[in-house]
Amino acid sequence: MQTFLQLVHEYEFDLPDRFEGDPRTPATYVEHFLTTFTDPDDTVLDPFAGYGTTLRVTERMGREAYGVEYDVDVASFAREQVDHPERIVHGDALDAASYEDVPPVDCCFTSPPYVVEVMEADPLTNYTETGREYERYLADLGRVFDHVDDLLQAGGHVLIDVSNMKFEEAVTTLARDVADEVAEQYRFEGEIVVTWEADDCSRDHGEGTYGYGYDHSYCLVFEQEGEAAGPSNNPR
Repeated sequence: MQTFLQLVHEYEFDLPDRFEGDPRTPATYVEHFLTTFTDPDDTVLDPFAGYGTTLRVTERMGREAYGVEYDVDVASFAREQVDHPERIVHGDALDAASYEDVPPVDCCFTSPPYVVEVMEADPLTNYTETGREYERYLADLGRVFDHVDDLLQAGGHVLIDVSNMKFEEAVTTLARDVADEVAEQYRFEGEIVVTWEADDCSRDHGEGTYGYGYDHSYCLVFEQEGEAAGPSNNPR
């Protein structure tokens, strides 16, 4: 498995002013990893659907896309970006009921809401509430991927776009901690460092870098343990 790559930082659509500046995964990132880990007609789930980038790219590439998004306004916008808006659920990734209409999936590709250890706002409520401490956040992410596990085909992959975080010179090892948490449920195949072409790395990344204080992110790669369901579950 390739462990380092550089991509062009590109978005497929603009955000309205009310969302301007919000983080999202570049379309080039999604396209690269779906090409590597899925085949046409596969089904892809994003339990943190956000503005719909993953789902839009998934459909464009001839895959079936399903998503869950907590924020009603964000979910409404995401539905405008896809061919099958009914497949985006306004729900809570922690709630098993949010996945009731999702069929078995071949791949989960997502970027969970980022957090630093000292943050008071709750990332799993779109930062609208308080009270979820860092260790609980990680444990709750584990619960989300337990729900994913109920849908993921044997041999399917979980791909997580995540970055470490730097705030006031303190580092939150978010990528490592998420990897440790999810590895309790899936087999960890490794991490791929993703960076951006020099002309792109200063755009929309806060302090001129990707994430907060970093010029790269990670794609954490996990596999559902058990017999592979078919050739689409093996990276090409």
